[in-house]
Amino acid sequence: MAQPILETAYGKLRGSSAGGVHVFRGVRYGADTGGANRFRPPQPPAPWSGARDALTNGPAAPQLAKPENTDPFFAWYSAIEPPSEDCLFLNVFTPALDNARRPVMFWIHGGGWREYSGGATGFDGSALAREQDVVVVAINHRLGVFGHLMLDGDSHPDAGNVGSLDVVAALEWVRDHACAIGGDPDNVTVFGESGGASKTAALLSMPRARPLFHKAILQSSAGGMRLAEPSEARRNADGLKTALGLDRLTAETMRELPMQAVLEATRQVPSPFRGMIDGRTYIEHPYGDKAAAAAAGKPLLIGTTGTEATYYMRGDPGNFALDWSQVVARLGRFFEIDKTAAARITDAYRAANPNASASFVLFLAASDFIFKRNGYRIAGLQAATGAPVFSYHFEWETPVENGRMGSVHTLEVPFIFGTTDAARACVGSGQDIPAMSSKMMASWASFARKGDPNTAQLPRWAPYSQADPQVMRLGNECCLAHDPGGTARSALADLPYFGYAHNIAAITAD
Repeated sequence: MAQPILETAYGKLRGSSAGGVHVFRGVRYGADTGGANRFRPPQPPAPWSGARDALTNGPAAPQLAKPENTDPFFAWYSAIEPPSEDCLFLNVFTPALDNARRPVMFWIHGGGWREYSGGATGFDGSALAREQDVVVVAINHRLGVFGHLMLDGDSHPDAGNVGSLDVVAALEWVRDHACAIGGDPDNVTVFGESGGASKTAALLSMPRARPLFHKAILQSSAGGMRLAEPSEARRNADGLKTALGLDRLTAETMRELPMQAVLEATRQVPSPFRGMIDGRTYIEHPYGDKAAAAAAGKPLLIGTTGTEATYYMRGDPGNFALDWSQVVARLGRFFEIDKTAAARITDAYRAANPNASASFVLFLAASDFIFKRNGYRIAGLQAATGAPVFSYHFEWETPVENGRMGSVHTLEVPFIFGTTDAARACVGSGQDIPAMSSKMMASWASFARKGDPNTAQLPRWAPYSQADPQVMRLGNECCLAHDPGGTARSALADLPYFGYAHNIAAITAD
């Protein structure tokens, strides 16, 4: 089969075709962000002549290496290309280069605001594009210190959010090229998991991004309710300044430093560099007391997995054999409450889950606090804008490692992309996997197509509201439920919502 040619505004690209899908990898949507462009908003690519190969992923954004990059259990999600400041690339998966105006599903990878990339094998959009007749786009963008650093002075006022402006530039590329890649510029759904969900929530609050996408999917959003306040951004900048031995953080001074030296210095910074309220890109939090004005009316699909927190526990087998005193102590540290209050919360979860082990109770309470409370809060606030909102609880459990991981954080992702073979070290190879993946792919594509995830493969999926919190329980058997787990979760009602200031390490060790 002849290699497909995509004509972009900057030049021609030569892709590949397999299984009825055209794939273009390493598609440049912005210029190199190194050198003079470090900390500048994204610049357009330079045009080229002839046809360039678009057969391999572009570089990952600058980031520190992590064990998850190579651990098979995580690597389908966490593997990265060699990092470079020249990182503004995206991948396109499309059934055809025609005028069919398919829904476009625009994927923002997870990893907080600081790591991973859109090129991991679990994010290959070929199966989703082929099976559901949609266009899938997965992006890389600046992360961490290179995407969200508050500089001294006023010469680079956007430096604190250039990573988010990269995402906007990628959405603008999609708008301008949707018809060329067989998509519909008027039907773009942004979706992301974990940090990708938090970045998607941030987009919902950004006035400049509002016309560029039409629906959103938030999968396991933990820190998506609030952006960094200027005070947090300043503390991080001061910490970096101290680590680098600088008197001032200016673009000129920072450009003289090697990429790796800057990354290493971030180890001494108190909290992650992330999107911040700057009065320019972001003027309000995505979900504070109410949904941001820019989010009003946007259809939303949002949910979590059953035992998200096992993701953080896997490194120590002892975490799966805790006693009740350890659970009380860890929850007390994590929630920053006294032993009596921690015991009361533990007892509430024990009462609601009488057959659960001590470790499993910790997993449930931590999962509720980090992910589920925030997710249901976002769902209710978004529904209050008049938007159609659908909520889910992914309950399929992985059999690997003797089933101890349950329905772990990230587990739903390969079912949505149809990449369960690539994620076999995480999901296993059970005979129930194809049917589960079919359900997930169909519902996500249905939502992208029409703002409603209902399909013939599921019972009726009713919308979510604060007054009537209906949630689809997604597993081998699916059912609609009223506020699943809400009885135990109500024990957390007096606690603040989870944010990046909370130390997840408090639940992973004594």
